[in-house]
Amino acid sequence: MSYQKIKGTLDFYQQEATKMRLIETKAKEILKTFGFEESITPIIEMTDVFIRSSGENSDIVNKEMYTFLDRGNRSITLRPEGTASIVRSFLENKLYINSPVTKLYYCGPMFRYERPQKGRYRQFMQFGIEVFGEESPFLDADVIISAYTLLSALGIKGIKLKINTIGDFASRVNYTAKLQSYFADKIDDFCEDCKQRLTKNPLRILDCKVDSEKDVVKRAPKIKDSLSDASLAHFIEVTTILSMMKIPYEVEDTLVRGLDYYTDTVFEFILDTNDDLQGLAICGGGRYADLVKNFGGPDISGIGYAFGLERIMMVMTNQNLFTDIDKKTDVFIISLDKESKRLGLEFANQLREEELVVEMDYKNYTLKQQFKLTEKLNPKFIIIIGEEERENNIFTIKDTQNNTQEKVKKENIVSYIKSKKQ
Repeated sequence: MSYQKIKGTLDFYQQEATKMRLIETKAKEILKTFGFEESITPIIEMTDVFIRSSGENSDIVNKEMYTFLDRGNRSITLRPEGTASIVRSFLENKLYINSPVTKLYYCGPMFRYERPQKGRYRQFMQFGIEVFGEESPFLDADVIISAYTLLSALGIKGIKLKINTIGDFASRVNYTAKLQSYFADKIDDFCEDCKQRLTKNPLRILDCKVDSEKDVVKRAPKIKDSLSDASLAHFIEVTTILSMMKIPYEVEDTLVRGLDYYTDTVFEFILDTNDDLQGLAICGGGRYADLVKNFGGPDISGIGYAFGLERIMMVMTNQNLFTDIDKKTDVFIISLDKESKRLGLEFANQLREEELVVEMDYKNYTLKQQFKLTEKLNPKFIIIIGEEERENNIFTIKDTQNNTQEKVKKENIVSYIKSKKQ
């Protein structure tokens, strides 16, 4: 074949597409109980939207964005993450005027040019939430609880919450200076990215994909020793609430997340399953006190999280959590001639109005061939229409579950099948 999908992208069809939509639907159901409403934004934005949010020193901006000049010579980027677009929309549409707290969820494709691997793709579906308006530890805890509730509702086993604080601006300035001093005489042994991070954002050394497991990194100064009183009190309150709500968590003092806009609370949910997915991050997020202001908006804090649907689907498939998703056919209509097909279409659409799934033969298959089709579709009922049935206005209906059949008048077919299906 001449055409194939682009490397790092996936096709979803039939059962795989059904799995994807089931995750999305369940997530929306859960978040609506927490008061969230949907936000839909374009997949393209001005490039500066992501530079402003992710930081010009971030891996996303420097290595992973799909960026191009349009015919107006404007720099356009396919969105690599959802938060920046939601913040832009929140400000442009002045959503902060309507309510002191705005809760939004989103779902859509994101694009990152990175090495494709298991659970990581160049185009992926991301589901996320953002809450604007309150810089409260109670809100932080409730957001984390919503993520835990959502993942639990999907049936995922072995969920483990890792949480940390990276402090407010004053804490970060203090901590950054300590890290730069600590790594200054050690940086020669680190990767090229970390050498640049030392001066630009040394916190990112702590979660470097190449060097983060080195002992020298694990011995680095801890953020808790640089926290302001306000940041420490905020974090203690968050963890106290999580304990009260019996949400199991572990404080991970090297957790900083991969985007530069985070402040105070950051968190990830990983798998603790002792299998080949052990340690896999399935959801992550945190608070961002200054991002809205950095976009030119009012001084409004936000918090959010996101997860990739493909990764969640991989986990759920691995844990055998998708059941009863095969295509269901309620009724198959066998028609023996052209006139019977016309009548069959009439029956089919009457039954579909009752939300029944109805299939029929559109070719001129023989009776034997049509019964062969029913073996694949496994319908609950089979209606047989031929010349004799049309003339007598009485039709044979086979109940495949009970292995019985009855003669039913035309005007009673819909009510008969509805009564039997219940």
